Amino acid sequence: MKLTIVSGRGKRTDTIEVSNDATIGTLKSAFKPKVSVHRKAFKVPAAKEGERGVTLDDDRKTLASFGIKDGSTIEYKDLGPQVGYRTVFVTEYAGPIALMALYASRPSFIYGASATGAELGSTQNLYMLMFIAHFVKRELETFFVHKFSRPTMPLSNIFKNSIYYWSFAAFIGYFLCHPLYTPPTHGLEIPAAIAWAVMELGNFAVHYQLSTMRKEDGDTSRNVPKGPLFSLVSCPNYSFEIFGWVFYSLGSNL
Repeated sequence: MKLTIVSGRGKRTDTIEVSNDATIGTLKSAFKPKVSVHRKAFKVPAAKEGERGVTLDDDRKTLASFGIKDGSTIEYKDLGPQVGYRTVFVTEYAGPIALMALYASRPSFIYGASATGAELGSTQNLYMLMFIAHFVKRELETFFVHKFSRPTMPLSNIFKNSIYYWSFAAFIGYFLCHPLYTPPTHGLEIPAAIAWAVMELGNFAVHYQLSTMRKEDGDTSRNVPKGPLFSLVSCPNYSFEIFGWVFYSLGSNL
């Protein structure tokens, strides 16, 4: 079947011919073959004014399943430079690990020559390791737990996400490992650390449950999660995350 591809807000029109059983993935590969398929987005124009068009977001579905036939018109958009989801996650989580390890070594260019070689206090050691463990957990989940419905995201996201996580780590790490750090006097460092660990396990359990709801990367199914946790709150993984940092702050005095 022959299709008309409209781009640039209707300023440019191209024609392409594909088989009757062609998929969205086939169309992406055939149209502008020199452009990465991850940059390409197609949409069926709205039938009436005021309605929304239909985004062709599942590469495995056929064009015919969206009502596309010979002579149909499809809108095309170049999404710009892309980067893999896992690449973004690995990069944004690696920064906090490296920064906290750097602060823990108490380099002279940050804390002065007098701090070089000075050992961290027991509370500092504990919460420094907890901080690193949190992001190591995230890295492991990125490789072995999470299943991504989309392979890529805009390249700019790797900078925005990294700035957020790295700045957070730079702030926490600096004060936690500072030679003048003052541990809390309430005596709740250990109970808070135990509560934090429970929150981390809860967060992991929810991530694992969500992962089992998809067969593999690229699966775009949106099933409604069920269970005791989801009956209480919509996103228990975020609830565990928030309470985890509350306990971290309580136990570290930061």
